Parts: sequence; structure tokens; C-alpha cells
Amino acid sequence: MTHRAIRIVVGVAVAASSARGQGRPRGTIVVSNMNDNTMMLVDAESGRTLATLPTGEGPHEVAVSHDGRHAVVSNYGVRGKPGHSLTLIDVEKLDTLRTIDLRDYQRPHGMVFLPGDTLLAVTSEVSRAVLLVDLRRGTVVATRPSSGRGTHMLGLSARGDRLVMGNISDGTITVLDPFATDSGRVIRVAAQPEGVAISPDGAFAWAGSNRDSVVLVVDLRSAAVVDTLRGFGLPYRMAISPDGRTAVVTDPIKARVRVFDAVTRRQRFDIAVAADSLVATAEVAGSPSPEGVTISRDSRWAFVTLQGRNRVATIDLERGAIIALAPTGNWSDGVAFSPLVHPSRGSRH
Repeated sequence: MTHRAIRIVVGVAVAASSARGQGRPRGTIVVSNMNDNTMMLVDAESGRTLATLPTGEGPHEVAVSHDGRHAVVSNYGVRGKPGHSLTLIDVEKLDTLRTIDLRDYQRPHGMVFLPGDTLLAVTSEVSRAVLLVDLRRGTVVATRPSSGRGTHMLGLSARGDRLVMGNISDGTITVLDPFATDSGRVIRVAAQPEGVAISPDGAFAWAGSNRDSVVLVVDLRSAAVVDTLRGFGLPYRMAISPDGRTAVVTDPIKARVRVFDAVTRRQRFDIAVAADSLVATAEVAGSPSPEGVTISRDSRWAFVTLQGRNRVATIDLERGAIIALAPTGNWSDGVAFSPLVHPSRGSRH
């Protein structure tokens, strides 16, 4: 068990614009920094960095427990060196709890906490499977086949009984009950479905096609595509709000964040992200690269990593506007939100 912190800095805040009279989110934003091999905890209200903690190589996605007390980062690895571990964080104590070695299960990526917060579901691209990891024991206790190649992102219904995964190489999504023994259901969608999300009631899946630049909405009861959303450059990541009313899709190619009514699928906002302060490592040249996205528990706020600016943006979903930016490390990627609020404190080393 490791208890290390690279640094904890208080008093750093960057705001994109004033949100006076509109309120600010309260809680903790958790961001992975792929090029730094770190994860960062940021106060959502002030934008100050609470802690920066070490991870394994190539940390990609982030998940936070339902009670907000713990976060996990998937250490995907780097080119030519597949990762095979998870980093477990105590959000309340701003400290690392342990590194979980997945051993033969390589390239862990998308993750969700299952009900009860003791089990984590995480995809393993190399194994073409979703793993169930007991976080108390630090071991893989079960595996379920994804029935597809390049299984990357995943989403979970609110009751925890329906899991959806995108299989990039096969153009399919897999839908299964994480606790059942059957192989689930495979549904063909479109080419290279990387970003996926599921409605809280488990009735609909959203899948973004990297190659066809569309988002397909699938009725999981009939396995039929019921809507196709167009006009994207790259619908990279997506999230559906806990109340089931709002869907957010990030597009790093067009440097936009699009907000939809999740029920009618009509667009509510098309938010342009400014291309200033770009870093040399921008994944999409000339773009701030909005990528990872998560939504607060009250469904009011979205948090989006800007890989091309080393920032995380706070979006007011009622106004359709970016109200604040906070600094991250290099190549910010995955993001999650905890409702835990940390009181003001002095620097700790």
C-alpha cells in the first residue's frame, strides 16, 4: 500500500468567466494526466489543485465511487508497453491507497463502480473482456467476455444491471448484465464505436462512430437504432446526466461540446471551445481538444478535459456555457466527479 503525493498546492484557480449569481459546483474533479503519469484532484468551486498523485504509465480513464470517497485510474500503458494496473485513490484523504496489478489482463480502460462500491468493472482490450475487480482485496474475481475486439469504453445503468461496451474494431456494442453468466447481446452500430453511454434506466445506449462521425442512439429493448445524430468531426466521449435528461458529446476535431435533450435527442447547445493557449502536445493540431466528460450528481454541471490546453472546463448545462477553467497536468484525458468538498487548508508536503 502506497501513501505518496507528488505535491499538494492550494490557492491556484483559473476562471474562464464570471459566474456571479449563477452559483458554482461544489465537489472534487478527478483528472488523469497521460503524459505526466499522474492524476489530479481539483476543487470544483474554486479551481484550486488539491493534490497531484502518481499513477502507472499512461493513465487514461477515471471512475469515482457512488459515495464519492474513492477514485480509480486505469493505467493503460504506452506504445509498445501495455499497462496492466489500476491506481486506487482515497478522495477524502487526497492520497493513494494502492496499486492493483491485473497481471495478464492488459490495456485496462473504461471503468465503472458497481452498486455497493466494492466491485469495479473495467475493460481489458487485450483480453476482449470486462473484468470485475474486488477493490478491497485488489484482485480480479470474475471476467465476462466482451464478444468483440478493441473493447474500450463502457457505461452502466443506474441499477447496475445493464452494462454497455463499445468494440472499436468490430463496429459493435455489447450489452450484458455484469452479474449474469450469459454472454450478453452484441448489436452492430457503425464503424469504430469508441465513445459510449447508457441512459440511467438502461433503455438506450449512445454510441459514437469515429469513422462515420455520427452518434447512434440504440433502443436496447429492440436492439434497433432509433436515431442518428450528425455533424460531428469526432464524437469522442459522451455522458448522460443522472436524471436522464441531458446528453453531452465532446468533439476534439471541431473543438466543440454539444449538449442534447437525451429524451428527444434535439440539440440544446453547441459550445465552441476557444483555441487559445494551445500546447505543443495538442492531439488535434490547432484544437483545444475537448475530450473526457463527466456530469455532476445534480445533473447541473459537466466537466470536460481540454487536452490541447492542459485544462479542465466547467460547463453550466442550464446556460450552455463554459463558466470556468482549471489547470491540469500534461495531456489531461479521463475525468470524473466526486461530491466530496474539501475545506480550505494550507499547503501540505
